[in-house]
This record gives sequence, C-alpha cells and structure tokens, in this order.
Amino acid sequence: MNKKTRVHQGYCQLCNQFGSLTFEHVPPKAAFNDHLVYMQGHEELVEEKSFRYGKHKKSHRGFGGYTLCAQCNNKTGDWYAPAFVSFAKQGMEHFNDFEISENKFEAEYVLKPLNVLKQILTMFMSADKGKQLSSEKELVDFLLNKESSSLPSKFKVYLYTTLSKHKRMIGPCVVYDPELGIQKWSEINFQPFGYLLADDSFPAHPDMVDISSFSNYKYNQRAVIALVLPYLHIETPQIGFYG
Repeated sequence: MNKKTRVHQGYCQLCNQFGSLTFEHVPPKAAFNDHLVYMQGHEELVEEKSFRYGKHKKSHRGFGGYTLCAQCNNKTGDWYAPAFVSFAKQGMEHFNDFEISENKFEAEYVLKPLNVLKQILTMFMSADKGKQLSSEKELVDFLLNKESSSLPSKFKVYLYTTLSKHKRMIGPCVVYDPELGIQKWSEINFQPFGYLLADDSFPAHPDMVDISSFSNYKYNQRAVIALVLPYLHIETPQIGFYG
C-alpha cells in the first residue's frame, strides 16, 4: 500500500489565502539548494523545555518549507527564479578567482535586476513565519505584479557574499544593536550570497551593499552591474552577527 501524501494546509505567506501549501525552496532548487540540509528553528534553539531542544530537522529537499500556495509558488517561480538562479551561478563562478582573505568580492554580473530583487523578497516572504510581511499590501502588490517597480521605500535589501556552511532563514524580528539602537531585520544566507531585509532600519554590517535600486529596472530588463561586496562569515544562528 502506498503511503498517503501528507497535505500541508495554512495561510500562504505571500497572498495570505488559506489552502494547500507547496514546498518553497529558499533559495530556488537550481541555485545549489538540492541536497540534504539540517535545520533548527525556535523550538530547537530556544525552548529549553521542549523535547526538540538541541535537536535538528532533516530536509532531503533542501532549505525551505511549506510556505506558499501553488499559485504563488508557480507564478514567482516562473517570473523571478530563472534570473535569480543565473545570478547565483555567476556568483559561484566568480568565487573561483576569489581569496577569502581579501574580504572584498568585486565582480561584474549580467542580470535582470528587478527579477532578482523580487525573487529575494519572495524568499523573505517564505522566511516570515509571523506573516508580518504578507500584511504589507504594497509589498505584496509589488511581488504579485511582475511589471511593478514600486518597492515600498521603507524596505531596503542588502547583499553580501559568503561560503559559510551555516545558514540563516530568519523572518522579521526586532533587534537591539548597541551602536544602531532598535532595528527591524530579516536575514537569509545561502552560498554564494547573503541577504538582509531592513524595515526602516540600517544594515546589520556597514559594508553590505544596498541593491534596492534594482527596483528601478523594468521586468526582464537586462543590465551589466559591477558589485563590490563584503565577504561575511556566518558562525551562529543569531541575526546580524558575523565572524
């Protein structure tokens, strides 16, 4: 007898509609996210009384989770993922000539900036277990209308490079930084890049590069862009901390 396929139901973390959820790879599967990973969430890292404390979850499908409905998953996957995958693959190719000791990673990319930015933001939607971002109507409209270039001004997306084995997929949280004060950040990293979403906040590291201007391009418009990115090493699950 075949084992019944488990149906995952809940609210889509993009359109906020209730129904069946599909597995969303974060980042897309073709961007080196197609192998076994071990993940830890709040229960495994923080809740000491939980029987899961100190343990981990195993995912043979890669980094991600059941976060988006089929319609949102298919739309964003068709519209934005191919451009993002190309960008990630270029990043890995450039790393062949890069010495980590240099701390700065300079390279030129041929990319579709708006598509790449929207895929990154779609990933942040999937990371948002509290569904704070899906309540931001202008941000949702920006992602669900592929032609839109109206990224809400309070959101800034920052980019860095990393080859760290440790991964972060952290939804919106309020962080107190001794130098910056109260900050609202989300963070995702998966080689070769790391991404920080700042909500009316400063970047978590001064050398992170603001790529929010990618929203000034049109959908599917190609560009050649040179980026000088910091190399940041991830050693802990704590947002904003780098080795």
